[in-house]
Amino acid sequence: MNIALLSLAILLAIGSLVIKKSVPAIISFILMMFVLGLFYINLDAKMLGLFQIFIYTGGIMVLMLFGVTIIGLEFPKVKTKPLNALGSLLFFVLVSTLFLRGVDKVKMLSTAKVEDINLFSAAFSDYLIIFALIGVSLLYATVKMSSILKKKRGQ
Repeated sequence: MNIALLSLAILLAIGSLVIKKSVPAIISFILMMFVLGLFYINLDAKMLGLFQIFIYTGGIMVLMLFGVTIIGLEFPKVKTKPLNALGSLLFFVLVSTLFLRGVDKVKMLSTAKVEDINLFSAAFSDYLIIFALIGVSLLYATVKMSSILKKKRGQ
């Protein structure tokens, strides 16, 4: 069951990246987030699964639908820059390396009760700065997209 849910989540994530129309891409992304919530519930992390479904999926859905009202149904065309792609790849490798370093700590804590309140803070408190950087980068992307749209509309 877990492999089926994860396979479906991966297919929906790829679909949300490949689909050119914004509304079907958003629906694919929202379904991916919902499937991840079901995956967490299947792993007996009910609280995490419910937060994933109600808070994260709902919040992202509202945010993205708000974005659709701003940009329209088609994604704006932007020029690709090879250095940006290389920087994104390096950032992905850095974040992946940091998370993989913590796998041993998570395995050590895996004998703890799943619904333990301190489990998240014990396992991921070292990565708080990474989570903050990801949040800041998402905020920057939102501001950058709005400035691109203002220039596009000539405001």
